[in-house]
Amino acid sequence: MKKITTFAAILLLIFCLQSCSYSTNLSDNETITVKVNTKNPGTEISPDTVGLSYEASRLLPDENGIYYFRPDNTALLNMFETLGIKNLRIGGNSVDAPNIPIPGEKEIHSFFKFAKEANVKVIYSVRLQDGDPKVAQNIAKVIYENYKDVMESFSIGNEPGYYKDYDVYTSKWTAIRDAILEVYPDAVFAGPDQNPEPERIKQIVSDFGNPAGRLVQVTQHNYPFGCSYRNPGVKDVNQLVPQDAARSREKMLMPSAYRIYDRVLRGMLEATKGTDVTFRMTETNSYWFSGLKGASDSYASALWALDYLHWWSSHGAAGLNFHTGDITGGAIALPCRYAAFVTSGSGYEARPLGYGMKLFALAGSGNSLDVEISSSDKNLAAYANLCKDKTVLLTLINKEYNSSEELSIRIRLDAPLDGSKVQYISMNAKNNDIAAGSDSVTLGGVPIENDGSWKGQWQILPQTNIKNNEISLTIPPACALIIKANIQ
Repeated sequence: MKKITTFAAILLLIFCLQSCSYSTNLSDNETITVKVNTKNPGTEISPDTVGLSYEASRLLPDENGIYYFRPDNTALLNMFETLGIKNLRIGGNSVDAPNIPIPGEKEIHSFFKFAKEANVKVIYSVRLQDGDPKVAQNIAKVIYENYKDVMESFSIGNEPGYYKDYDVYTSKWTAIRDAILEVYPDAVFAGPDQNPEPERIKQIVSDFGNPAGRLVQVTQHNYPFGCSYRNPGVKDVNQLVPQDAARSREKMLMPSAYRIYDRVLRGMLEATKGTDVTFRMTETNSYWFSGLKGASDSYASALWALDYLHWWSSHGAAGLNFHTGDITGGAIALPCRYAAFVTSGSGYEARPLGYGMKLFALAGSGNSLDVEISSSDKNLAAYANLCKDKTVLLTLINKEYNSSEELSIRIRLDAPLDGSKVQYISMNAKNNDIAAGSDSVTLGGVPIENDGSWKGQWQILPQTNIKNNEISLTIPPACALIIKANIQ
């Protein structure tokens, strides 16, 4: 299991005001040693870890009859490719909302043609609450006859807590599953797509996590920091009182978040123990109720998402689908503050969250490695992976933001470097400000453009920073970077 620890530091940003620059002169402060154990690779990182979750209503045409998901939406396809999106879940509250139409055959064709072009696997949700098995069957038939190669699994319903009685829930779930299997005989299913409830999940795996039950993946939802508003029960959304944004940004970067993740993880591990059932977070983000302005759309979300992806993937999750869109919700829909990107006049504006996803995509492959850091009283997370070609990818995420202290880092590998070239790439915000918005964030010295393109570059670490199997550098507050090196 990868060891997570924390610390603070500073890295000078000179190249285009955002790229990292290194000095061989270490500071007078403590030098932090980061030891990377390459001898015993651990968990294999799922190749489709990075995912998105959209409301089912997003498949419907807009007021001009234009589909969001369409095979000629080049900017959206570019954004998917740039962010490394490999899994696309359709669901959300709108899948069960009685006032929202179920996508029909035209919508399904447009969506799956987009999915083919985007080279993603799809988890497709059908209606459960008052759902008609025949309607689900018709949807499955279209998919089976045209898009089997794109499908990963079906999900039935969304957050089915409206069925308090387990037997009622499973009988309705089974009826829809069986209707789908009549026209799609090799279909598999994921579920229950609900908030953490360990005992119910364990029961579902016991009942359906076998060849006959066809459940191949436990799927959960989690918004680890709670609700975006202090009074989510009000009937008038105009009366919603948001949480304090500054305090909420701080919560996203606190090491105490790992305890929240660990509680959820234990429930899924217990449920799937001794089975072939995998687990995935099919709907997740920072704060539920469409996110919190000033927190979910701030640079803090980029640092959080990067850490969140690494933590879950190194602990065996098949992936995470960040809920996104321009508007999210079912009967109550709000502007999406936790979006990875949103529609703009000339394409799509990458939000800070998307930058964190992109940085993970650059390093989230291979097998996880143990990392040991000599100081544990500072707020930095470290993750390392080893690829088949003997490339080591070390990600450092400095979540300190109230300090200007420059700390030095010495990375110590337990294997000789193969050649002397070491590369790095960093994610930064102007003035190291965790409250910064999209227009102040860069990755590899440049932003992600509205057409979905990104032209960031890896940089070569100066030879003076490398000695034998050690790499020396500094890292500023609120900065994340990847070090890439080959070993013998």
